[in-house]
Amino acid sequence: MDVIYFVKALLKKKWWIIISTIVAIVLSFVFTMDRAKLYVSNAQMSTGFTINDDIKLRDENNVNLFEADVKFNNVVETITSPTVISLLSYQLLIHDLTSPKPFRFLTEKDRRTPEYLQFNRVAGLQLARHKLDSLQMLTSYQPEERKLLEYMKLCKYDYESLRKRLNIGRLQRTDYIDMSFGSENPELSAFVVNTLYSEFTRYYRSMRSERSVENVGTFEALVNQKKTELDQKIDALRNYKSSEGLLNVEAASGNELGLISQLEKALLDEKATYNNLNSSVQSVNEQLAQMNQGKAVYDNNNAEIVALRKQLNQSNDEYQRGGSSDADLADKIKTQRAQLQRLMSSSAVATGKTVSKDELLQKKASLDADLKASLLNIASLQNKIGSLRGSVGSYANKEATVSTLQKEVDLAQEEYNKLKEKLNTALDSRLAPPDDFRQTLKGQPAFKPESSKRIIIMGMAGASVFLLTTLGVLFMEFFDNSIKSPSVFERHVDLKLISTINHADLHRYSIPEVLQKQISDDDASRRRQNTFRELLRKLRYEVESSNKSIFLFTSTESQQGKTTLVQALAYSLSLSNKRVLIIDTNFCNNDLTVALQAKPTLETFSMAPEEVSIEKVREIVTTYSVEGIEVIGCKGGDYTPSEILPRNHLLNYLPQLKGYYDFVLLEGAPLNDYTDSKELVHYVEGVIAIFSSRASLKQNDKESIQFLQSMNGKLLGAVLNNVNDDFLEL
Repeated sequence: MDVIYFVKALLKKKWWIIISTIVAIVLSFVFTMDRAKLYVSNAQMSTGFTINDDIKLRDENNVNLFEADVKFNNVVETITSPTVISLLSYQLLIHDLTSPKPFRFLTEKDRRTPEYLQFNRVAGLQLARHKLDSLQMLTSYQPEERKLLEYMKLCKYDYESLRKRLNIGRLQRTDYIDMSFGSENPELSAFVVNTLYSEFTRYYRSMRSERSVENVGTFEALVNQKKTELDQKIDALRNYKSSEGLLNVEAASGNELGLISQLEKALLDEKATYNNLNSSVQSVNEQLAQMNQGKAVYDNNNAEIVALRKQLNQSNDEYQRGGSSDADLADKIKTQRAQLQRLMSSSAVATGKTVSKDELLQKKASLDADLKASLLNIASLQNKIGSLRGSVGSYANKEATVSTLQKEVDLAQEEYNKLKEKLNTALDSRLAPPDDFRQTLKGQPAFKPESSKRIIIMGMAGASVFLLTTLGVLFMEFFDNSIKSPSVFERHVDLKLISTINHADLHRYSIPEVLQKQISDDDASRRRQNTFRELLRKLRYEVESSNKSIFLFTSTESQQGKTTLVQALAYSLSLSNKRVLIIDTNFCNNDLTVALQAKPTLETFSMAPEEVSIEKVREIVTTYSVEGIEVIGCKGGDYTPSEILPRNHLLNYLPQLKGYYDFVLLEGAPLNDYTDSKELVHYVEGVIAIFSSRASLKQNDKESIQFLQSMNGKLLGAVLNNVNDDFLEL
């Protein structure tokens, strides 16, 4: 249903859409008639970003596509930069000022402008050449340069004029950049693309050369700084080693550790000897104790033990005098001690020869001397081991300091090497070719102009306006809140729709002419009037079949068509031989009284109930031109029925009037603004609400609709008035 509604809306506005489309096509044709011919020249350049000339076959996987895209974008931005375009502008201006055949000729109108009259050709030419050689842009702060800028703009050689006709871009999936320029002169177009390439390469190489020089100077300073730091750290390491006497810390530390190991071994042997001597002393003490008890003590090879002990003492003294470093002598001492231990262990075995007390005392004295010598040897070995361990600890601290200094030297050496490599790279890049740009296609003057594309422009203009106009109509219809069709009314108004009345041309024809006579006009007009008559008959049927006689016609807003509809319904009822009384109770707007030229007698009529008769009522009515219709008018004013009508007013006797009149029709004031209709509801049998299809529902309309819904059966229904014929079936 909504789709059909929008289609109907488009068909209703079809002539607006068609006329707008035709106007757009005609205007596009007119605007393109004087369009200047356009000659386009193209030039191409190879960048070398994705191709290596030294390698015929290159693995595409090695090409970084992202970096290549960035490089292409940088080149395109550089070509279209104000600096490069300014260099092109200088070339064009110099050509026109020096060549007998300039690219552009100024018109008489241009020659009368202040920009042309104030321009000095000699000074301007000199300034343009200076800026071209120095690769600089003009500035508007300088008066002379500003004059040159204004003259270039007059000749359309300024940045904006050139840039909007210049098209620069990469050819997709290639190594080439395409440059195209269109103008009214084919030679100018070719000159622009070729000169643009040469000026770009000149500017690019100059910029890259300056950057390389700056890089070389920067790297040289950094390399010299790092070289100085490296020399300082090497000197610090060398001086520390010299001051501590550490030519080889690792070798010295290794010797000390070996000597400590030997001394610890000797210490263990000496402690074993001490234990043996101590055991021998205890044995002699036991023999002396036996002798004191009167027991005999026998000899057990004491002579051999004494001789072996002397040899052991001599070897031990010799070993200590040699610095305790002779391994052979240490083994000999170890062997002698083992023999001495065996002899002393076997000394308990008696040989049959008794020993005197003096011999035992002498033996004890000798063993005590050996025991003291062993204790001295143990103390001496422990002192040497402690001294050597302290020396090894100092070596460890010195080794840590040397290691730290060595790491600093290694780090400084690494930084120095990296900077030196970068310096070499910068030097190589300065000596190498600055770029791989090559002009693979030279721009040539075009033989014929580009197509004006007038047909395409006209078609696009027509299609665009057609589409925009169509969308505009749909947009307006979509946001149109008016209840213009029965389907829209039923969706938004919760009232019974008893009839729909279409729009009728009542300005040209009266209501009787529309409802009774045949209109001698075009077919569309006759069809519209016939539709109005048939729809009004449907409303008449609803009124006649309701079994009610007294009706109030009201609305939520003014200008809904109540006055016209009451007249039309009264006339339609009269055609079916019904007597109809029309009472104008719309005091705020008595259009019904004015339209029917009725006598304003409603406010003054007053009669006691027992005196009421149809004859007295007919004395205050106005007879309408159509038989069967009578009217009672009102004066009108800013008051309500309860405020203006007398005590025994006419509305109290409406039930008595039903014996003479078949229908009594009252028109009330709008519900949104006045309370008149709410007061009149008590005097009528049925209420009919009138809604115009051009009205939009607002909040106060919804409140009035709620009042209509609360009438306890008095509401007959609603009438949608003044509906466009295209929306009757929607």
